[in-house]
Amino acid sequence: MKIETILLLTLIASIHCAGQTTDSIKYENGYLYYHEYGAKELPPAILLTGGPGNSYNQLDAMAKMLSNKFRCILPEQRGTGKSIPSPFDSTTISVNLLTKDIKKLIDILNIKKPILIGHSWGGTLAMNFVAQYPNNAKHLILIAPGPHKNGKSGFDVLYANRTHTRSFDEEQRLKNINELIQKNEASKSDILESQKLARRAYIFENPIPDSVFNLINAERNSKTEQILVKDIFLKYDVSKSLNNYKGQIDIISGRQDVVGFFSYELKLDRPGANLYWINKCGHFPMYEQPSQFYKILFDILK
Repeated sequence: MKIETILLLTLIASIHCAGQTTDSIKYENGYLYYHEYGAKELPPAILLTGGPGNSYNQLDAMAKMLSNKFRCILPEQRGTGKSIPSPFDSTTISVNLLTKDIKKLIDILNIKKPILIGHSWGGTLAMNFVAQYPNNAKHLILIAPGPHKNGKSGFDVLYANRTHTRSFDEEQRLKNINELIQKNEASKSDILESQKLARRAYIFENPIPDSVFNLINAERNSKTEQILVKDIFLKYDVSKSLNNYKGQIDIISGRQDVVGFFSYELKLDRPGANLYWINKCGHFPMYEQPSQFYKILFDILK
């Protein structure tokens, strides 16, 4: 694990990201910011970060890895980073509105049928996009994706898996620190410890290596998360509409991922999808097992 992580960081550091830029497009409630990596003449790929509510920079290292072969576009999804709508509530934050943002971004940048790569919640969002706009994506790649149906029951299983993964002492410690945070009595070391404990269930190796933790510990907008999770519970289900999309679907998941069952359920519903498992790996295969992950990914992209 440590050797692989060092190798990944070395590769990232050695990559020249031609034309790496930050820009924005206007929509009715504000601005959608996005980051571009790689030359504009390369094949386009849209990367969608997890959460919901996580910062784009959780996939920054991955975008850099792909940027020598692809024009990677990594949006700051509505409700994250600088892409905060006004007003900021359930009228301006929803799965369908975030889906329309992707379509608007593709249209304004004049991109024809990009590869769509979604991690975790980003995979759920990507599936919603191809269900609504089946002719606007060339290839769908899902990395440890979230649910494609039955969001409430799926999240109940996720929460149970997450709690079960942490020990009783870890659960109590996390609860105690969160109480201190709510009272504004937590120290910086307390907050860091809570962040590591919260991520503990998502990573195979225990304790989480700092090299991996630093890559996954992105800023999270909890308000956006709460609004979108509620929306998923009430409305999200692409189990039938996903059939509108006739393109290729590839799924890459860690065998020990607490949400790995979502990948299995999707494969059952879409038997034509290709499912690749990576052993000794949790929710972040690109950072936990980078050599295996990128071998699979680049083989798929060939």
